[in-house]
Amino acid sequence: MKRSARICRNFAVLFLLAALAFACKPAGKELTVLFADGKGIAKADKVYQSGIVIGTVRDVGIKDGRAAVRIRIDSDKWTELKPPLACYIDTDPASSTHAAMLVRGLGDLGGELAVTLKENAIIDGVDSYLVWQVLHFARNVTDLERSDFWRYIKKQTGGN
Repeated sequence: MKRSARICRNFAVLFLLAALAFACKPAGKELTVLFADGKGIAKADKVYQSGIVIGTVRDVGIKDGRAAVRIRIDSDKWTELKPPLACYIDTDPASSTHAAMLVRGLGDLGGELAVTLKENAIIDGVDSYLVWQVLHFARNVTDLERSDFWRYIKKQTGGN
């Protein structure tokens, strides 16, 4: 009888510890952002979108010669992340002595171009939001030059 009581007590303690560990686990989903330069970002720094804290930096390391920043996004904010995203490191808006990761949604892609952000994804960050804007503009110009609309405009204006 003593042995079965001890087994039950051990299972109860184990169950309690498992429940406590589950309850203490921060809710959210993680992804890794790769940068050419980590710019002083550190574990526990904040992740912002539109001036609101949406997560934290969980780990910083090196992957394939690039800074790999693992972030956890709060569960209630995850669904608001609509790729494409520009993730870049800058000064924390709340503390000029710390770095932070800033995330900007870059417009809604509908239809076939829609992208779903997967947990544990690895995405490329950019050195600054300005760099992303220049790269995005260059891609848009290239896409425009290949479009039927562009061919139509060239035909209407007598261009080659």
